[in-house]
Amino acid sequence: MGWREAWRISNVAFTELSLQAIYALRQGNSVFGDRAERMVRRARRRVVQSKTIVALVLLFLCAGAAFLLHLAPAITTRPFFGVFVSVPVFDAGVLTGLISLDLAFLWWTGLQVLPTFLASGVLAVLEPLPIDDRTLGRAAGLLYLRLFDLPALSVLLATPLFVGAVLGPGAGVAILPGVATGVAFALALALLTGRAFVRRIQGSRGGGGPTLVRWTYLVLWVLPAFAMFGLVVAAPGLVALVARTIQGGPSVATDLLLAAFPFTFAVLPPLAAGTGSLFLAPASAVVVAIASAGYLLLASASAVWLMGAVRRVGIAPPLAAREVDARSIALFPQSAARAVLTKDLRIASRTPGYAFLILFPALDGLAIGLFTFVTGTGTNGAFALGLGAVTTSALLATFFGPAFFAIEVNAYSYGRTLPIRDSSIVLGKTALVATIYLVAAGLVLGLTALRVDRPLTFFEFIAAELPAVVAAAFVELGILFRRARARGLPIVNLYSGAFYAVLVAIPGLILAALPLLAYRLAPGAAPVAWMGLVAVAELAAASPFALWRSGGRST
Repeated sequence: MGWREAWRISNVAFTELSLQAIYALRQGNSVFGDRAERMVRRARRRVVQSKTIVALVLLFLCAGAAFLLHLAPAITTRPFFGVFVSVPVFDAGVLTGLISLDLAFLWWTGLQVLPTFLASGVLAVLEPLPIDDRTLGRAAGLLYLRLFDLPALSVLLATPLFVGAVLGPGAGVAILPGVATGVAFALALALLTGRAFVRRIQGSRGGGGPTLVRWTYLVLWVLPAFAMFGLVVAAPGLVALVARTIQGGPSVATDLLLAAFPFTFAVLPPLAAGTGSLFLAPASAVVVAIASAGYLLLASASAVWLMGAVRRVGIAPPLAAREVDARSIALFPQSAARAVLTKDLRIASRTPGYAFLILFPALDGLAIGLFTFVTGTGTNGAFALGLGAVTTSALLATFFGPAFFAIEVNAYSYGRTLPIRDSSIVLGKTALVATIYLVAAGLVLGLTALRVDRPLTFFEFIAAELPAVVAAAFVELGILFRRARARGLPIVNLYSGAFYAVLVAIPGLILAALPLLAYRLAPGAAPVAWMGLVAVAELAAASPFALWRSGGRST
């Protein structure tokens, strides 16, 4: 058997993977009243839709970088932190950021889909079949790569085209090695770090110590993705630092910069385009050549390792948890809504995708608070900071709200047989959204309490917006619950049904934004009061939709 047979096997396996990703049949979900052919088409279509969304985001990043390259002659007429940057150095800085963002985004996407990939059990089904080991390993590798085919191809094809259109065909060809290396590193890192989490963290027992370890691991995992957003903010300072280092002439610092990935590959397009001097000495060109060759060899080794490691990861069992005496386990009865909230937090601590949605708004609030603590609040600080922090926290919590519905599939095989009302599930998930909002906004308040001239005003902003956040969660979860009960929970993870999840978030974002708009347009001297009145009115209107009509028991 060769690659053709491996591709044929991976094609069949990808259909099964799509079914499990959408319908989660192996996790206990049941689907009623739908033909198998229609289910297959819908599953494959939704996975393609989700991959298309990731590809569009990457295309947007590439187009933005090309736009900056086009404006480089005009942008570089002004100094960056007191340093005049040449056009080639600016181009190299932009391309460094582009490759870094592509790598981070693909890596983050891989972390989200790997648990679903492993939970599908597709590779375990293939193991007993009469297929030789080499073909089975190739089929497993191809199956993993097909989760990233559209995003990876969009990067590999669009980046040379965009760069070539701005800097010339030679520059478009010169950027291709860096892009290919970034894609290879991203997919290998996703598998390597995802394997460590699935084996050592995901299946660990509860308790204070293991829970702290899981969330600490997840925070460290989220920080690189969060740092990518900070890269955009700090970009002018970084470009100035690069220009100062290179323009200083040959030195150890220059060699280290040229040998660092991805800057090594980012200097190649400006050199190929011949747009100006990069201030590189002959010895520096040798450093770039050696570093480029080394990274290409490492990327090739990563690709070879990846094709062989997917199969081993797919069939490797989680590390056995420490046995606990059953007599030491105590049960603590809770209300149904609180039990749903507790369950969601425990599942999120074992699933990187959901943990990211919880941690990102909190980290955003932490960043706003630290920045304000260091720089101060400026004129009219309490009002500006309060409105900005509340706006960011509310919109992030609301936008991510629909994703928390997907957690329910992990416990659906149990919950549908228990006397749990739909309204209890909605209340538990709404409490999670509200908690994320309060934690994110509270972090800003706590870090800036000593720098804000009117901290009570900031607290008023948080309290006035809270009913709107709850109303938005009610509406989003109410819509999803009706669809789930009618279709059998078709939305089960962050990588499937993405278009519908985004559409559901739109009314929630509108509800969260209306009180903020009321603050801007409110007459008189009490705009925060008008903001609170609008939010309370939204909550009164949304409660019947989410609770009074969803009081039936789970079935």
